[in-house]
Amino acid sequence: MMSVSMGSKKLNTCCVASMNCLPDEFIVQILSLLPTKQAASTSVFSKRWRTLFAFWHDLDFDDSIFWHPEEGKQDRDDIQESFRSFVDRTLALQGGAPINKFSLKCGNEHDDEPDNVHIDRWISNALELGVSELLLCLSSVTRHHFPSNVFSSTTLVKLTLGTKLSIYSFPSDTSLPALKVLFLDSIWCDIEEFSGVFLAGFPALEDLTIQHNDSFPGMTGVISSKTIKRLSISYNYADYVEFCSIYALDTPNVVDLYYSCYARPWYSHCNLDSLAKATLDLRMLEGEGVIDTDVTELINGIHNVKTLHLTSSSVEVISVCCKGGLPVFENLVDLVFLGNIGQGWKVLLPLLLENSPNLKTLVLSALDHWTYRYCFVGIRITPKNQVKMLSIMQYEGSAKELKQISHFLLKMECLEVLKVYAAAVINDSKKIQLTEDLLKLPRASSKLKIQVM
Repeated sequence: MMSVSMGSKKLNTCCVASMNCLPDEFIVQILSLLPTKQAASTSVFSKRWRTLFAFWHDLDFDDSIFWHPEEGKQDRDDIQESFRSFVDRTLALQGGAPINKFSLKCGNEHDDEPDNVHIDRWISNALELGVSELLLCLSSVTRHHFPSNVFSSTTLVKLTLGTKLSIYSFPSDTSLPALKVLFLDSIWCDIEEFSGVFLAGFPALEDLTIQHNDSFPGMTGVISSKTIKRLSISYNYADYVEFCSIYALDTPNVVDLYYSCYARPWYSHCNLDSLAKATLDLRMLEGEGVIDTDVTELINGIHNVKTLHLTSSSVEVISVCCKGGLPVFENLVDLVFLGNIGQGWKVLLPLLLENSPNLKTLVLSALDHWTYRYCFVGIRITPKNQVKMLSIMQYEGSAKELKQISHFLLKMECLEVLKVYAAAVINDSKKIQLTEDLLKLPRASSKLKIQVM
């Protein structure tokens, strides 16, 4: 399509001439497929193309394009000035035309450097143009303040802030009435400011994601919102878990929860009454952390869930650290249970089957890699279970797996479908043999159908 990299000048001229025959909106659509820097560089081909930035709806600025891949190049003054000039020129070409998305990724800046004046001006410019999606990835910046209109925009629908930013306070009149999606990547701020001022200013917020990497401490405290429907929390910071993670969720309208974190010593309360789907990826601290860890309140908080996905590490944590006992999961219909490490599954799976009277679908994975030989053989499966579909992932067809599946088929009288998903190494001829072996297994249900995928 574009002739920038072609060797023939004549061919370049032909391609540009051909494109110049297209309507403006077509050219804009074609150039919008390129990163902003590459799209802007095409303006050298035609003066007409320079004016097309008035139709540009998505702007993406990333300073790494200017210094990658040379190490240390980003510290050179001429490289930084080149990036600043490029952003200034591009925004000037935009004129007063509205934009939908403004993405700014840049690093190696500090609060006491005048370069932040440029960043603030760019952000304010985008907000004045009515941007609906704002992504600010200001790496290695300790920022105490943003332009005030970041927290008072009436057009922002999606806001992303990161990374490794410390925000000590928010404007008392914070108000983003149209904001629906908020993504925070390694942000530290006072939790009272966060819930009491920041979140309180988003009356339409539906989707909140908070993540922290392993070298930056997170917020601690309560996430409180009556409007959030999807909540994702990922903390990979193992140090000072008690002081750098969320201990309470006051989010009564959340229907979809993803929670990945080192298990805390305690949880205050979890108001998740509307929860329909939850994925837990709990991890155990090394050493003696298990002695003081208790996830009872968190597990009680998700008792209304309909679909529950437990990672292998979560199975181990819950089996050991849910010291108040499991609640009854009255609404649980679908359970994905990945427990191929440790011995926690031996305790937790029978309890979940017993405490989930309406469970209909059970998914297990990689039976050949579970810790103990024939691990499920003899495990208690309540005769009252209502499981109708059993799915086995990453099936390799070993005698160990076959014997374990047989145990389930004999104990699940309501079972209607057994779905076995063969591992990637299994070819079609092997699948035929696996199917024949599975069909020979005795079963308690006369309605059972076996499918090998």
